[in-house]
Amino acid sequence: MATAADIPAMLEVFFHAVEDLDRQRGQPLRPRNAAPLEMHFGHLLESDPRSCYVAHDDGWVIAFAMVMRRGAEAFLSFLFVEPAWQGRGVGRALLDACLTGAGEGVARVSTCAEANQPVSTGLYAKLGMAPRTPIYFLRGSLPEEALPTLPTGVQRRPISADAVAQLDLALLGYVRPGDHAFWARERTGALFTAADGTVLGYGYAQASGRIGPVAALEPGYLPSFIGYLVRLVDVLEGRQLVVPGPAGALAPLLEAGMRIDDTPAIYCSAGPGPRFDRYLPMSCALL
Repeated sequence: MATAADIPAMLEVFFHAVEDLDRQRGQPLRPRNAAPLEMHFGHLLESDPRSCYVAHDDGWVIAFAMVMRRGAEAFLSFLFVEPAWQGRGVGRALLDACLTGAGEGVARVSTCAEANQPVSTGLYAKLGMAPRTPIYFLRGSLPEEALPTLPTGVQRRPISADAVAQLDLALLGYVRPGDHAFWARERTGALFTAADGTVLGYGYAQASGRIGPVAALEPGYLPSFIGYLVRLVDVLEGRQLVVPGPAGALAPLLEAGMRIDDTPAIYCSAGPGPRFDRYLPMSCALL
């Protein structure tokens, strides 16, 4: 199993694999940004220690995989192999170990894959994780006035894991108090309720410009919830959002000036996944 001591080596494997892919495509190497990855790794090692593994060769980490178990879903967050070891069964062995570590009772196995990686997408499909939903990465400036304000009567409160549990269960199929605690440490959150206390949604925003996750009881609420989060946290540069294709906010965000950046991802799953028409993930590694 992986431990916190493996994080520096895992980061190196991640960047080596990504940079090798960039070279193959003739693209400039993407800047290394280790800080958010390190936080992701640390959170998953804390929440899912039995389903995170590294592979070694003569004491060197050559690959790693991390599966997060939430309810009856096992989600493959990361699977990266050093270029020299790719195609030799290391990734499949790690995935098997992670799924075994995730325990019994898994009803759905899922992941996100880059749309321009047919080999990976094909491998996941062979394992029952069929391509289902495109997920877009949006970047750009987002003027405060570009999105609607909250509807009349909608109130804002601090987020608590108990308050959002039923909404998470309805949209995702599981509750996730540990994930909300993780987001609360780094982000500013808002719970949206009706006057009678009915939970209508929630969202998080970060000073880096990233917005998400954002959840809504009905798809039509998403643009105004995102608009509130834009006004809630000032940023020095642009905004970034992870937006599934069916989301009710995709068209309004593009109309507001956001742009699709980089290759889309594809949510791959052995069964119907989250209600992506009304849910924007934090990332493709931690839905």
